[in-house]
Amino acid sequence: KFYVTRLLRIRKVTDEDMHHNFTCMLQADERTQIKIIKLKKGNTQDLPVRIFTTGMVLAVLFPCIAVAAVFVCVMFRVDLVLFYRNVCRRDDTAGDGKEYDAFVSYLKDCVSPTEEEREFALKILPMVLEENFGYKLCIFERDVSPGG
Repeated sequence: KFYVTRLLRIRKVTDEDMHHNFTCMLQADERTQIKIIKLKKGNTQDLPVRIFTTGMVLAVLFPCIAVAAVFVCVMFRVDLVLFYRNVCRRDDTAGDGKEYDAFVSYLKDCVSPTEEEREFALKILPMVLEENFGYKLCIFERDVSPGG
């Protein structure tokens, strides 16, 4: 047996076409086959507007939120690591055999009317990193003995 398939696309169907019979005819060699068909409405429906709109809004918002999350993670990565260590009480640097976690270096003899560098190095850093997060800082004038 030999089969041939053809697809018939009807570009525009009106309501009037639904009430008519259509005749399809196949001629092969000496034989002719005739079939009569009647069109029926299908169950294809468009998406409701609110579902489509919700989908489009989510499709736009999700990448924006993902980019914002990556941006926040990159900009605040140190803060996030410190927060994670504080919340989980997990510190990978504990027990690593080192006496200090960081060395604080600053320009000690800088002539500055506000002495911001000195205050930051000697007060703010130790307060935040040592008291709040449990790190051990090495600050030269505080922790290093003369001649050491």
